[in-house]
Amino acid sequence: MTQPLSQLPLSRLSPFRRAPFWAQALALCALFAIAGVAIMDDYGVAGDEPFQRSAAFIVAKYALGISEEPPIGHDRYYGVAFEMPLLVAERALGLQDSRHIYLMRHLLSHLLFIAGGFACGMLAYRMIGSRWVALLAMLMFLLHPRLYAHSFFNSKDVPFAVMLVIALYLTHRAFRRDSVGAFLLCGVGAGLAISLRPFGLMLPPMILAILALDLWQAGRGERKRILLAGAAFLAAALATVYIIYPYYWENPLRFVESIRALAQHPTVKEMLFMGVTYRSDAAPWNYIPVWFAITAPPVALLLGALGCAAVCWQAVARPLAALRDGETRFRVMLIGCVVLPVAVAIILQSNVYDGWRQMYFLWGPFCLLAAVGLRHLASGGASEEAARGVAAQLPGWVRASGRLHMAQRGLAYGVAGFGLITTLTAMAALHPHQQVYFNALVDTKTPDALSIRYDTDYWRMAYRQSLEYLLARYPDDELRVWPIMERTLIHLPQEDRDRIIDSVNRHAADFYLADLFLMREYLLDPPLTKNTRAKKIYIHPRIDALSVPEQRLIHTVRAYGSAIAGVFAKDAAAYRAAYHDAYADIAANGEPLARADFEIYAYDGALYYISADCPPPAPSRADSRIFLHIFPADLADLPANRREHGFENRDFWLETHTTAFIDGKCMHRQPLPGYPIARIRTGQFVSGNAVWSADINLSARAAAHAAHARILAGDYGPPIAQSHFDLYLSDNALTYLKSPCAPTDTNARFFLHITPANPADLPAAARELGFANLDFQFADHGAYASDICVATRDLPPYSIDRIRTGQFVSGEGRVWIAEFPAAQ
Repeated sequence: MTQPLSQLPLSRLSPFRRAPFWAQALALCALFAIAGVAIMDDYGVAGDEPFQRSAAFIVAKYALGISEEPPIGHDRYYGVAFEMPLLVAERALGLQDSRHIYLMRHLLSHLLFIAGGFACGMLAYRMIGSRWVALLAMLMFLLHPRLYAHSFFNSKDVPFAVMLVIALYLTHRAFRRDSVGAFLLCGVGAGLAISLRPFGLMLPPMILAILALDLWQAGRGERKRILLAGAAFLAAALATVYIIYPYYWENPLRFVESIRALAQHPTVKEMLFMGVTYRSDAAPWNYIPVWFAITAPPVALLLGALGCAAVCWQAVARPLAALRDGETRFRVMLIGCVVLPVAVAIILQSNVYDGWRQMYFLWGPFCLLAAVGLRHLASGGASEEAARGVAAQLPGWVRASGRLHMAQRGLAYGVAGFGLITTLTAMAALHPHQQVYFNALVDTKTPDALSIRYDTDYWRMAYRQSLEYLLARYPDDELRVWPIMERTLIHLPQEDRDRIIDSVNRHAADFYLADLFLMREYLLDPPLTKNTRAKKIYIHPRIDALSVPEQRLIHTVRAYGSAIAGVFAKDAAAYRAAYHDAYADIAANGEPLARADFEIYAYDGALYYISADCPPPAPSRADSRIFLHIFPADLADLPANRREHGFENRDFWLETHTTAFIDGKCMHRQPLPGYPIARIRTGQFVSGNAVWSADINLSARAAAHAAHARILAGDYGPPIAQSHFDLYLSDNALTYLKSPCAPTDTNARFFLHITPANPADLPAAARELGFANLDFQFADHGAYASDICVATRDLPPYSIDRIRTGQFVSGEGRVWIAEFPAAQ
């Protein structure tokens, strides 16, 4: 008689087969750890990592009493259950170099992810009782391409995904052991999950609901034990959350505030989804379900769906039995962990972005349901009792050999194994950009298909590969690159970091790092989205600022044939020509508003600041902030929070907003609001003091321009007086004109003293002086017209005897003076 494989001598002697399951799972974890150590240096630093580390420092100082100020900003609502151990490890190891700090963080983050896979495997083994099913469930968890990549650099979303699996394991263990100690440990696990993400709050109601079912079915003697277990669970969960959040130490009720704040996250982004750009606070209802479906390994997706269907069918077909069966209730709880967060996000229209990374925690429960689906497939879709009944009707030689059961298991494990192999192959092909993995549900074959339909490398991880390309192509040169973020350089050796010069301003750079948004807008034909960055680097309405300096693409980082990042090299000649064309057009056709350290023009609905002496911007410059205050003609046009101030603040920094920079000249474009403007006040700060300023009265400018036109037409006749300015008197208004005119000619204050023919016409306060004082600043009543300065000042309505005017500097005296009778 043929022996089953399980009875063959080779199988009995196999050490791996004879080892307990936890040892087998640990051996698999060790292989993943070795692989992770080998490749972890290939990944960059994510955008949130420095902020997470900084938040841990703030919380640590507050918790240790070094700082009396509690954490502020939105980060005060985040727990530090994982960030604090990372900070302790950094200090304990004495790490100083940023490269070593983040490598350590990536290693510990990845080891935590592997621990999550171990917990998933152990829980699957407890649930199913099959080693192979449990190991395959563990592999499904660990070989999700996106989670695998994020396990190195995402210390926010992946730790919660891991902690949720651990909390579920402790929950299953607590109900199996049914002891107060087990429920205490379960409460700690739930508390740690809650401290990492508010979605952890779904665990206590589910666990308490199961305890309530036990309480309903229990006899009088068991109810006290169940109540005690529930109390222990709640106490442990609340205590853990309180300890992990130092922000709550003074007032535990702040927890309610944090839930509300995190549910309405203030960060709002533009995101590309299925070819359409949405705001993250207005995402379509299917945003999370679709992202989950198109980025999950397809075989795992099918097995998870099968597991959900099997559990639902079992619960619906035998509801009373399901209420009493602890295993069925736990599986229903797993479905709740997958479905409820998505439903809540849809119903509350939560602010979600960056794919589904904020819900990576769905994957752990889903893998456990996939294990249920795999077990269901291996048993031919029947329960254990039904499978034994069918086997009893089969011929004896089939029952003895176990061939039917082996065929079923072989098919099920073969399907799961095939899925894991294809996933592993895709991960190897994408390395180190597994974070942009998509499955066969989307078009990954057509070049740039993904770039025009979905956000891919939203954390700009590919910037590292772009820099490495430049360093290899120009091995001996210093490289002026824009934009450079500190995290982009962290993983590079020090000698390479020293060769990369942060140009600070894009127009002083020789090379540009383009992210997926820029690639999508200016490489694809036709562009499907509007690149918001163009608002900051727009030179001129008829000149494409991006296509000129960045027209020479020298390198592209791709995934699935779609561009996710690139490197542009500046074409200096084309850039210089475009800049000078823009400058000449604005100088010829724009309206000069003021002249100070910058010439200020109004053109095409914007202000242009132009300087012929503009040194290269540098991070250390203290004089780079330009203030710009817009005063509307109607205060109702202002945003509600600015009406008290009376103006709209549009201050900016030259380093980050200079639109053009070349040959020592710089030009900046600042769009004006669409409502009617009465006044513009602008200037430049150094150490809190204004080094130059311009106050532009637009209504007065209109009057000055009208007066200038009439002077040129001869309506005013010859000047009534000539001095530093030519003076014209007409229509009871005095007009000042100077040509040519320099900005220094209008800096000094103008005095204007009116002596009436009848002293009684003077206001009472002015009678002692004997004249009406109408002193003014040029910006209040004047305007520039090319190299001509014109100002007009209305005169009092009464009969005037004499006019005395000129300019003066306080403390220094008069610059010039003119005095004449009004009737000439």
